[in-house]
Amino acid sequence: MPQLCSSLFLITSLLFSSVLGYQWPDPQYEQLEQFLYEGRRADGSNLASLVHPCRKREGTLSSIGAEWLRFAFHDMSTHDSTAGTGGLDASITYELNYTGNFGQGFINTQTDFESFPNKYVSRSDIIALGAVFAVSSCGGPIIPFRGGRVDALAAGPATQPEPQQTLQQHRQLFTQMGFSQSEMIQLVACGHTLGSVRSPDFPNLVPPNASDPNTPVFADFDSTMTKFDNNVVTEYLDGTTQNPLVVTSNATLQSDLRVFSSDGNATMKGLSTSGSFMSSCQGLLQRMIDTVPHGVSFTEEIQLIPAKILDVGLSIQQNQLLFKASLRLVQPTNTTANSKRVVTMFWCDRYGNNAFCGHSSKFSLAAQTTQVDPNSSPVSYTMGISFIRYDFVVPINSTVSISKFWFQVDEKNGSNPTVYDNSGAGYSVNQDQVIYTPALGTTTYSTTPVRRGGGGPVNVTYSKTYYVVAGVRQELNPSNVYMNAYDSAIKGYTSVFNQTVQLSPQNGSSPVAGYKFYTGSVTDGGLQLTVDVHAEIDGQQYLVDFLQTSNLGSVPYITPTNVTESSTTISSTHNAASASLPSLATTLVSLGAALAMLLVLS
Repeated sequence: MPQLCSSLFLITSLLFSSVLGYQWPDPQYEQLEQFLYEGRRADGSNLASLVHPCRKREGTLSSIGAEWLRFAFHDMSTHDSTAGTGGLDASITYELNYTGNFGQGFINTQTDFESFPNKYVSRSDIIALGAVFAVSSCGGPIIPFRGGRVDALAAGPATQPEPQQTLQQHRQLFTQMGFSQSEMIQLVACGHTLGSVRSPDFPNLVPPNASDPNTPVFADFDSTMTKFDNNVVTEYLDGTTQNPLVVTSNATLQSDLRVFSSDGNATMKGLSTSGSFMSSCQGLLQRMIDTVPHGVSFTEEIQLIPAKILDVGLSIQQNQLLFKASLRLVQPTNTTANSKRVVTMFWCDRYGNNAFCGHSSKFSLAAQTTQVDPNSSPVSYTMGISFIRYDFVVPINSTVSISKFWFQVDEKNGSNPTVYDNSGAGYSVNQDQVIYTPALGTTTYSTTPVRRGGGGPVNVTYSKTYYVVAGVRQELNPSNVYMNAYDSAIKGYTSVFNQTVQLSPQNGSSPVAGYKFYTGSVTDGGLQLTVDVHAEIDGQQYLVDFLQTSNLGSVPYITPTNVTESSTTISSTHNAASASLPSLATTLVSLGAALAMLLVLS
């Protein structure tokens, strides 16, 4: 079954991507897609690896998946469906002093998430992704995910359910969130299939170990606390449950018992099969992460991009003008990529008598190939897929530059090569007037001791100063060169860092590879600074967007590959590849619905 699902997924993902109308470049969609299917942000730091595969937290030994899922629910619980306020908006980061958000798990989860938001992925998107990862990592269904959530900058109301509250209070709170009584029961069961109650958090519910008070005692919700399954339901129905919120002798804290039995166990009986439980949880948890304030506009559902273009740009390294681009292809897990496969990048000049491939193109082979760890995201792992990257690094003559590029994948098995060319338009290099040169930049670190009043301990704050260098074509005279520096990955989720900095001509430097240099610096105490570099030239604005700063001065050098002239143009490759598309589309349509069902049931 997993192999069948993998094969169907690879085919059907092609259909999904075209139906959704994804068109490169779309930086928000691409960043969200990278998080969902690779588990990581653009600089390689992996969020999913903190939870996958269904980890327990070092030190506290609690289920990380349970903590992440609970964090998302409690963030959402501020929603008022009538007023259209609150919801999953990251306001929980300002609500950790509320009694309903008590416990070390909330503090640890905030720390887990705080380094991952960026310009295109909000803090609340990260919280929602955490819930998706938590469920799929522990064996649950894949929750459909969309981005575009907007972060609150202040606390919401204290409307989080608590175990000592009455059934009537719980009904009122869930109704306010927009959920019925039956949905309340299902959400509690879906949330309590993972995790435990810890003695340090609720000593009245789980008594500490008298002989070793420093070691927490856990009371699990079911017998499989690290597996997303319906045991929390079946053990409740057959009377074997050890769920502390059911069996505690303190009637005031029997919140799960009150909720589960509130309709005579009808809803719980409806969840007694694995299929019904998984299906119900998938739908309700999607509603949970999509419960947001009125006025928030979601992206389309984030589907896999089967052939993804990434890390594209002109830059200067070792006194060479280089063009870099990568092609990421899907690979079924437990299989090896075709060793005979040849992946080629073609491109057109921008200037001169062969501009835009007037009579020929250029091409080169990949400089390196990388197999992505199949465990990088629990979503991809569940789907039975991983990725293989083909990284291209080619030298560019600035007098002709580059205007657009595309890829050809030839399996050398007698079939026609597959061409990835942005639906025949090619992948456009929009401008070469201003470029980003991270290899020429640098970063310095500083610490500032801050002593608390009354002779208290010294806390140390850290900051980085980023020295950014941009290149402008040497024959141009810009009226203004500047950068917008942005960082929302701030410890403790304080206000977002957003600053505009002028870039000045670099004193004492000579042009290199057709570019002269401008530099500026910015100091930031956050964890993921990105910059947008702008140049104003003859009344026109030129932009290089969403640039990483984590590798300033330390960009690995990959030897550029040889360049060859070719009579191939984008129109000829596209026409040759498109001949087989009608039959492929027919196959895709017939398999789409089958895949969706198989992924839920597997």
